[in-house]
Amino acid sequence: MRTHSWSKHRPPILSAASLLCLVACSSGGSTGEQTPSSAGSTPGSSGAAAVAHAGTAGSVVPGAGGSVASGGSGGMSIASGGSLVSGSGGSAGAPISSMGGSMSVDPCATVKCGTDQTCSNGTCMCKSGMACTDGCFDFQNDLNHCGNCTTKCAADGACVSGACVNPMCKADTQVYNGHVTHYTLATGMVACHYPTNTLPQYYGAMNQYDWADSGVCGACVEITNGGKKLVVQITDECPDVAPNSQWCFKGSHHIDLNNAANDNLGAGNNPAVTWKYVPCTPTGNIKYYFDKATKQYYLAVTPMNAKNVVAKMEAQVAGAWTTLKKTVYNTYELSGIDYGTAPLTFRATDIYNHVITETVAPAADKVVDGTKQFAACP
Repeated sequence: MRTHSWSKHRPPILSAASLLCLVACSSGGSTGEQTPSSAGSTPGSSGAAAVAHAGTAGSVVPGAGGSVASGGSGGMSIASGGSLVSGSGGSAGAPISSMGGSMSVDPCATVKCGTDQTCSNGTCMCKSGMACTDGCFDFQNDLNHCGNCTTKCAADGACVSGACVNPMCKADTQVYNGHVTHYTLATGMVACHYPTNTLPQYYGAMNQYDWADSGVCGACVEITNGGKKLVVQITDECPDVAPNSQWCFKGSHHIDLNNAANDNLGAGNNPAVTWKYVPCTPTGNIKYYFDKATKQYYLAVTPMNAKNVVAKMEAQVAGAWTTLKKTVYNTYELSGIDYGTAPLTFRATDIYNHVITETVAPAADKVVDGTKQFAACP
């Protein structure tokens, strides 16, 4: 058998990484000696290449199976199974990303992220919203993280576009001197854009001037006639036109009642009364009536059955809040914008700054029940 020995000017010992690519040297030959195996490959179990380990710190020895282990005095070797294991003389190794490159550790292996967060390159990031120590939150709308991680709005307030909107309840103590008459509806819709089959038991039509271009639609008033009191809801208008002008003129503070309310008060015909605004006490949640012309590019919605008068309505279109235009017919409209066919998220604000946010599916000429109600104010 022919052998070839290194010269005395042989190159320096190769690094551990370089030795991974070398063929095996037998343990019995001279240093660097190459000996063919009987199967035509270098010696080693299962025909795999192996390098005799000389015990040099940090050397690498391929063994059978292509795994890595530490051996000798702090050295490392390839062992069976393809995983990094520690030998008798070395320390346990860290996971490696590949056998042909440098070894790396998963930066997210020991990172624990909060609710709605995910780890990216060792850092917790929100799947949606902004990160705080207690989770991920929508700074634009979250009541307890309004505009930042620490700002909390009042319990009965709301976070609107990153700013707290807190209620400002103020009792209306103004007492008005007026008169009342009574009437019978002749149409299927009242001036406040409520279908007549949705009206409460006691309701009335406010004179044109106190009606304020539908500004008091849905408000409740307590009327006192002598020793009797009755709360009625304003759902209609008494315009200053003939023959109503004799009652509903400017400064009259007149209210035209439905027959049931008039009878309950024992009002007779046009008696002098006093009245004032009071909170409503509706049954159930707020409702939404969608005008019969409602379609994909035109929305007209009227809030109903609210405890307090609605002052503003918005809809979330294409991810942004859009203020709906209030009309004198007590509709809130969105025109010329494709708001799609899916349910819409509405935000309704009452005159005391209470805010309701909920998702409702528009339906032409239908009253749709909501799931929330404004808080009461004194």
